[in-house]
Amino acid sequence: MLKKVVSIVILMVLLMSSIMTVTSNAATYTQTVKSGISAFPESYQKYLKVLKDLHPNWNFEAFYTGISWDEVVANETDHGHNRIIKSANSLWKCSCGNVESGYACASAGIIKYYLDPRNFLTDDVKVFQFLEITYNEQIHTVAGVRSILKNTFMNGNVTFNKDGKATTMSYADIIMEAAKQSQMSPYSIATKIIQEVGSNGSASVSGTYPGYEGYYNFFNYGANDEGNAVSNGLRYAKEKGWNNQYTSIVEGAKLLSNSYTNAGQNTQYFYKWDVVGTTVIKAGQTVQASSSKMFRHQYMTNVQDPTSQSKRTYNTYVDNNIIGEKLNFIIPVYNNMPSSNKLPTNLTSSDGALYYMIGTDVRVRSTPSTSGAVLATMKSLDEIVAVLERETSTDSTGRKWDKVKLSSGIVGYMASQYLTPCDGKVDTNNNTSTVKAKIDSNNIISIPNLTAKQVATELKINDYELLKDNKVVSNETVLGTGYVLKDKKANKQYTVIVKGDVNGDGKVRATDYMNIKNYIMNISSLTDTQKKAADVNGDGKVKATDYMLIKNYIMNVSSITL
Repeated sequence: MLKKVVSIVILMVLLMSSIMTVTSNAATYTQTVKSGISAFPESYQKYLKVLKDLHPNWNFEAFYTGISWDEVVANETDHGHNRIIKSANSLWKCSCGNVESGYACASAGIIKYYLDPRNFLTDDVKVFQFLEITYNEQIHTVAGVRSILKNTFMNGNVTFNKDGKATTMSYADIIMEAAKQSQMSPYSIATKIIQEVGSNGSASVSGTYPGYEGYYNFFNYGANDEGNAVSNGLRYAKEKGWNNQYTSIVEGAKLLSNSYTNAGQNTQYFYKWDVVGTTVIKAGQTVQASSSKMFRHQYMTNVQDPTSQSKRTYNTYVDNNIIGEKLNFIIPVYNNMPSSNKLPTNLTSSDGALYYMIGTDVRVRSTPSTSGAVLATMKSLDEIVAVLERETSTDSTGRKWDKVKLSSGIVGYMASQYLTPCDGKVDTNNNTSTVKAKIDSNNIISIPNLTAKQVATELKINDYELLKDNKVVSNETVLGTGYVLKDKKANKQYTVIVKGDVNGDGKVRATDYMNIKNYIMNISSLTDTQKKAADVNGDGKVKATDYMLIKNYIMNVSSITL
């Protein structure tokens, strides 16, 4: 169980000895918040523009921390208050070897990766760690809370003694009451509880833990790693008088809000990374903040925690059809940031061309085929591999394979569709395929941004006409999915399928990305023609890898090929 912050005073007592050398000379930072994508540095803007296309009502605020990147890294890599699960990649763990309660001291490399906001603007899920988490009665509903709790131990009612009377309430109603009293998002409260005690609950909320019967700690306040974490937390709950579920949740949420949300740390990211002052700053405001009030007031030690909570929060907004509401995201900016911070790896360019993954749970096999033995399973998006041979083989299904080397030293084969260059450049020089269009039964399959003339030349069709909505259009028209090309000489016609152009407007952009995502999540359907366009990697299925390929194409990270 992770170390939990009880209060600023207790936290400083626990950590002062290890951080005194970092914070002894207090600095003052000029902090300001600016609204709109144009207020961000260019390295942020390309990601935010895609998110804005997907969700026009979303607003993005740039929180200029006034802190240099090197300084924030120095304050976060001092051994002790940032941790990673002990089963993680060895490069993610600090060489000090400290491990407590299943978590190891985090390495500087993995801290930099999770500290860099730009790594989590790449899709509309991870960005939710920057969502402003104050209570909004127009958006937050009890139905939304129920959707979060439906597969957890809190899916139902609980009876407790309140004001001398037996009272029965649903957990969802208790959390809504906690939101109103704390002015904190009930969705954030619900996800935070689940993050702390698990979907099935823990001894901290059973009410039956020996020596602390009848006490509950839903937020794991005081559950320090030193000694028994559960008894530490329940001792804190007993001192606070949290002798029923209602009191523990409501009073815990108020304490959380007063200590964090209403004190300036009003996103999941800021709960983890304390780089703000002690007050909420609105757009257009500028304040002076002291370093003596920063870097140590964190709710959790696990560097992956904000990202893991993002998915649950995102799903709640999707499930309740409020993903398109006017949501506000507050994203920090540091001075003198490097161009990027990738996941740590011991691979270098001398090992081969460095690529990172665009999928998760990707298998590395002994031979270039799905029948090859699994040598390793790559769990983490953006994990880096060295490509020894690009598209070295094509299997019977048409899937291309790369020969790769992992940071562990394992050499095997990975499907090419899951890899994209680390340098952000489209690897056209290494792409062995020069095919731009092909005929597949009654369809013409094409890469994006080709005209009818270019495709006809590629396919050696000399006498033809192009139709859109049954009307003849110019042969110089850029093709879109659903267009029809008639081969007059052969007396045949083909439906055009442009890879990635799901909506048929002749462009590959964020709307296509969202169409695929909504289809995968059973929010909307696709026609057979649209499914073929959505199957960007050509494996016969429409899945997350396809919309990742579209996203990378939009951001000029990788190309779309046949």
